[in-house]
Amino acid sequence: MSETPLPPPPMPAPPPAPVPVKLPPVSEGANAAGLKTITLTHANGDSATLYTFGGCVTSYTHAGVETLKVRPDAKMDGSKPISGGIPHCFPQFGPGAIQQHGFARNLEWEVRSTDAGAEPSVCLRLADSPKTRDMWPYPFEAIYTVTLASDRLKTSLEVKNTGAEPFTFTAALHSYFDISAVANLKIEGNFKGSQYIDKTAKPPAELTAASDTITISKETDSVYKGVSGELKLVDSGKGTQLAIECKQGWRDTVIWNPYGDQGMGYDSFVCAEAALAAFPFTLQPNVVWTGLMDLVSTKL
Repeated sequence: MSETPLPPPPMPAPPPAPVPVKLPPVSEGANAAGLKTITLTHANGDSATLYTFGGCVTSYTHAGVETLKVRPDAKMDGSKPISGGIPHCFPQFGPGAIQQHGFARNLEWEVRSTDAGAEPSVCLRLADSPKTRDMWPYPFEAIYTVTLASDRLKTSLEVKNTGAEPFTFTAALHSYFDISAVANLKIEGNFKGSQYIDKTAKPPAELTAASDTITISKETDSVYKGVSGELKLVDSGKGTQLAIECKQGWRDTVIWNPYGDQGMGYDSFVCAEAALAAFPFTLQPNVVWTGLMDLVSTKL
């Protein structure tokens, strides 16, 4: 008699599906050099990361796509301002009486508050100190609020004159935006007919913009006077459109790219900066200036 074959062994049960890790709306951390970070996480999975050093947002992801760029040569140890994300230029944009782009981008900002609600946010504060008064003799308070909404990143910068005398300042959000390549990028806005300063010319030249669309094919450093509202970064390589919505305060636009500089990673970013740069702004005692900028990323 032949033996009855044994039944095949049962198939092993499939491994359990991984349980997705739900991150808290607001979490604190630090990088390898010990610089403090705060990460906002929306219920939809979007996130934003900010360093208290310089009050600098270094990442904003929407629908899994990174919007901001940190340069490959950036120092992330506090020895220099962070070259990437959204650095602050205050109380001076560019060169002038004090250090390039002012001091706000290389000082530690205080965490004033956080909000873990439906739109997570963090509020930072920077005020005058003996160190700032050695460079710039005016009392001030700057409040910077970053809010992660379901469809956008919202920023609010408030500068208050806390002294007894008026002061003048210039400022910008020196934003670095991630791109696939400069050849794939078009910058759209209300440029046509506006006056702009070409800072790459020697000496700088004041010109008139001929088009509402800007492309990058050479070193670019231009201050567009009175151009604000909404800019669009249309990236055919990423298949995205980023709207930069300047809703209040920021009245100029700066476009910068160090074309050809491989060390800076020129082909991976463009700076499109919400600015108060063409003319100094005078702030009276006990008065607050407010600059509002939102970032909205969509697919083409």
